[in-house]
Amino acid sequence: MEGVIDRATHRTILMRRISPSFQLGLEINEGEGEVNPVANWRALSETATRPAVIFGTSSDRIGTPHGQAYYVTLSKSLQPALDVPVAPYVGLSYSEFEDKFLVPWGIHASLTPNWSAMLMHDGVNSHLAATYAWKRHSVTLLAVERRNFGINLSTSF
Repeated sequence: MEGVIDRATHRTILMRRISPSFQLGLEINEGEGEVNPVANWRALSETATRPAVIFGTSSDRIGTPHGQAYYVTLSKSLQPALDVPVAPYVGLSYSEFEDKFLVPWGIHASLTPNWSAMLMHDGVNSHLAATYAWKRHSVTLLAVERRNFGINLSTSF
């Protein structure tokens, strides 16, 4: 299929919560023989007046054949102010593949207690996601670049 890169078709991510605000793990891409670090640190929690500030690293954006990304993201729930369950975010990401900084942004919407949707722009392309979550599991349907479909299965234990 045109536009689909093998690197992005199958991967496993193993994460361990080290503290309430820090996660560390490995991203395994068996098809390419890659094992790369993933990390996520919430440096500042969101308050009524301040967005959350999150630093992290993961594989580069969806669709790249190689590379790591390093990012900082600001996110803020607008529910208290607008009485609408949406949370926009914006960030700055350094892309090893692109060898430049990108500006990812998006918005997350809680639709029901189990369903949510997200519009994501990775700094180059836009993607859509719909997630059904229950207990410690979730299933996400992805529309990569709004046309190539995928699925993400997640569980925690």
